Amino acid sequence: MNAINKKPIIFYDEVCALCNHSLKFLINNDRKNSLLFSPLQGHIAKKMLDEVYQKNLNTFVVLNNNKIYTKAKAIKFLIKNVEGFKKFRVLLLIPNPIINLFYVLVGQIRYKLFGKTKNCLYLDNRFKNKFLV
Repeated sequence: MNAINKKPIIFYDEVCALCNHSLKFLINNDRKNSLLFSPLQGHIAKKMLDEVYQKNLNTFVVLNNNKIYTKAKAIKFLIKNVEGFKKFRVLLLIPNPIINLFYVLVGQIRYKLFGKTKNCLYLDNRFKNKFLV
C-alpha cells in the first residue's frame, strides 16, 4: 500500500469506452510513471472513496494525499502535476465552470457516442503495474 500513498490514483468507469481510451492516453503520456488507476466499480474504490464518488460514473476521480479532485479540478491537477501533460497548460486558463459544463454534457452521452467496453486495461500485462484492482 506504500505506492498508494505516494502516487495519485485515478478512479474511472471501467465499462466506459471513452474512459478506457482516456486511460490509454494518460498512461502513454505519464512519462515519469507517476499515476495509478483503479475502477470506480472495484473494491479499492469502496475502501478509499465515499459512496457518492463511486456512484457518479460521469467523472473520473483523482485521489492524491487524501484530497479528491473531479471534473475541471481533476483535469487541472493532472496538467499541473504530471510531466507529460504540461502541453495542455492552456486549459488552465479556462474557468472551472465552463470545463465542468462540457465535462457533464459529454459524461451524460458518452455511452451513446463511444459505447461500452469489456476490455479492461488492467488485464493487459503491459499495464499491470499501473492498476490497483
